[in-house]
Amino acid sequence: MTALSLQSLLFLSATLLLIQSLAEAATCSNCFIQSRAAYYPNSDEQGTDTGACGYGSFGATLNGGDVSAASDLYRSGVGCGACYQVRCTNSEYCSDRGIRVVITDQGSSDNTDFILSRGAFGRMAQTTDAAACLLALGIVAIEYRRVSCSYPYNNITIKIDENSNFPYYLAFAIWYQQGKKDITAVQLCETQNFE
Repeated sequence: MTALSLQSLLFLSATLLLIQSLAEAATCSNCFIQSRAAYYPNSDEQGTDTGACGYGSFGATLNGGDVSAASDLYRSGVGCGACYQVRCTNSEYCSDRGIRVVITDQGSSDNTDFILSRGAFGRMAQTTDAAACLLALGIVAIEYRRVSCSYPYNNITIKIDENSNFPYYLAFAIWYQQGKKDITAVQLCETQNFE
């Protein structure tokens, strides 16, 4: 009876340890996810001047031009402004540190999660020669994870879209969102005008 109890106790302990490990792996917020990335072939070193996030020409220069369109990570606009560490996995060409990109657009290409600016795509490489090889490949295997955004000399900014039509339509974009959290709602209120 004692041997059976000890065996049952060991089995139960091992099962609980396995369940805990699987739960931690499923909720790992710092783990890399495997995917693929392409780049904007018609962009210069920076991103595109248009994009679904509403940043306009500012979106091409945000984060030094290291920007990206995303497919599922766009999440109907909630993913706009989110930062990701992206690194390619080909050890012949790619650096270990990768790059940090900001989501400024929505899009996908041939089973990819990211469409990077041309400059960001090349900066995943170890050298300029390796960058030319990556660009020639066009689509590469990557791994990515969500990271905090950091804009040390800027505060969060709410930019009113030029296409807003008072009083019928108000559109705005949020610039310089710090941290690793999503902004899912914004509440506006009218203030008294002291003219």
